[in-house]
Amino acid sequence: MFNSEHSSIIIEHRPNNRNTYIHITHKGEVKVRTPLKNESSIRRILKLRERWIKAKLALMQEGDIDKPVLGEHIRFRGENHPVHQLPSLQKKIEKGKNSINIEKYYHQFYKEEAILTIPSRVAFYARKMDLHPKEIRFKRLRSRWGSCDSHGIVTFNTMMMQLTYEQIDYIIVHELAHLRHMNHSKIFHELVRTYLPEEKRLRSTLRGIRPLGH
Repeated sequence: MFNSEHSSIIIEHRPNNRNTYIHITHKGEVKVRTPLKNESSIRRILKLRERWIKAKLALMQEGDIDKPVLGEHIRFRGENHPVHQLPSLQKKIEKGKNSINIEKYYHQFYKEEAILTIPSRVAFYARKMDLHPKEIRFKRLRSRWGSCDSHGIVTFNTMMMQLTYEQIDYIIVHELAHLRHMNHSKIFHELVRTYLPEEKRLRSTLRGIRPLGH
């Protein structure tokens, strides 16, 4: 661990991670989970993300970190973004005349981003696990992040684009594992853990999260 002038920074080496993930804890710590061993490379990533880190810490101090305002902010990939940072969404919102229309545009945005983002990540883990879905579908679901049926059709909740990349990857691996085990048995969780060693932690982070209306 080393300190910056803004907050404590905790480095956790995760050789099985595909990417480097940065998370701000409720204590205001900057936690980095990364497959990288070179500290200078990690510092370079932190430098690139410095503006985001400062913004998240400032929001946390104000108590507004988890309160996106409809029409002004959006929960996207685990972060609250000002709408103006996402031109495709901003254009949609400018067409809306009331909050109902604005919410509809949020859902359209999530679906478009899911279709752009999720298939490549599914393909990556499908090759790794040698478990290939017959078809991938996208739908807004009220209570589940995803599902897999006995015909090999995997459906993903478009609202999962509100989540972090780590959580998105967990949902993908979870549903692919159902292609082999249509249950939540011990052997099922062991399969998920083979490809995501932090399966228990990721599953725990999702327990208290429900898709936001926007």
